[in-house]
Amino acid sequence: MEQKKLLLLGAMQMHLPIIKRAKERGIYVITCDFIHDNEGHKYADEAHYDSTTDLNAVLSLAKECDVDGIMTFNSDPAALTAAYVADRLGLPGSGYTAVEIMSEKDKFRKFLSENGFSTPKFRQYTEVKALLNELEYFQFPVILKPVDSSGSKGVVKITTPEEVEASFFNALTYSRSKRIIVEEFIQPEGAQMHGDAFIRNGKIEFIYLGDHHYDSNINNLVPISTTFPSSHSKDSIAAVVDEVQRFITKVNFKQGGINIEARISAKDHKVYLIEVGPRNGGNFTPIIIQYASGFNFMDACLDVFLNMEYAEQHPCKKGFYAYMIIHSKQDGILAQIEIDSALSSKVFQRYDYLHIGEMVRSFKGANSAIGVLLVRFDSMEQMTEYVDNMERYCKVRLQ
Repeated sequence: MEQKKLLLLGAMQMHLPIIKRAKERGIYVITCDFIHDNEGHKYADEAHYDSTTDLNAVLSLAKECDVDGIMTFNSDPAALTAAYVADRLGLPGSGYTAVEIMSEKDKFRKFLSENGFSTPKFRQYTEVKALLNELEYFQFPVILKPVDSSGSKGVVKITTPEEVEASFFNALTYSRSKRIIVEEFIQPEGAQMHGDAFIRNGKIEFIYLGDHHYDSNINNLVPISTTFPSSHSKDSIAAVVDEVQRFITKVNFKQGGINIEARISAKDHKVYLIEVGPRNGGNFTPIIIQYASGFNFMDACLDVFLNMEYAEQHPCKKGFYAYMIIHSKQDGILAQIEIDSALSSKVFQRYDYLHIGEMVRSFKGANSAIGVLLVRFDSMEQMTEYVDNMERYCKVRLQ
């Protein structure tokens, strides 16, 4: 059988599992990432250095390499490029229009509002003056965020009008299109649900939802962990799954991994889809789910995006698993990471983004993470104790 060629958009450390898995399956892997030193390039059969957001450059590369498929694994901007190229070349894809809506938060909110989903009050802005003139439209607190950023970068909860201007300009630095969305805050009933799903032929093939956790000493909007399984009731989880499927059907997302953030409102008890990203989640979410359930997102994505025979999977959700983000409360030079022996004994994979002597930033988004721990626990209670008191068990020392 002729060897399949895959163009993978992204070559960061988080892409290593999919690169290695593709090569294990005999697939010829071509990485595309403009950062020459990214580790994934070293493991690929062929490396190219175009920006993953340059639609025409990536299209030309896909033609030149005569690839059988194109995909990313956990990048919103790259997901849009992959969908664009797939549509133009007639390759298996998720659908450009659907991915565009899911990648840009203002378009996502507008689509939900127009299609009968529960949606907070929202508006999109390009100028701070326009927002300041319309503050009476909103009931505080509100969430302000860039429309086209991921990893919670630039996202902030605002409780008073005095915070708006500085927050607006900060968020603007994280937006490629220089667009900001402001929406009323939805107080959740219990934890915010978070997880991944795999879509095939427009239907949820598999989904697993857990709970987001935060470090309240730094930022209540940037999660430091997702724990599986969720603490929510079966009925609440089923209600979220139903809304996700309804959205996938209406937006016509064809296939691939998606990342979900959802809340049950404490006010009206309805499901609010906070985000549905057109790719698997960051922080190795699909990997931790694989350990927690047996479902292999990498194999599923490779099967559909390379038009290979789809291998049915038989997942079984069991055990207590979490990713935990190593992070700092302040800026400084990394001197040491101390992991308590009790926690260390439960860690089965560790990924370090920064090393001793490198600059650390206060944790305000995925781009300021120091590393990630993948952890297996003995019970829900034990998992909650370690995650919600992470500073006791994982200490970051700065110079």
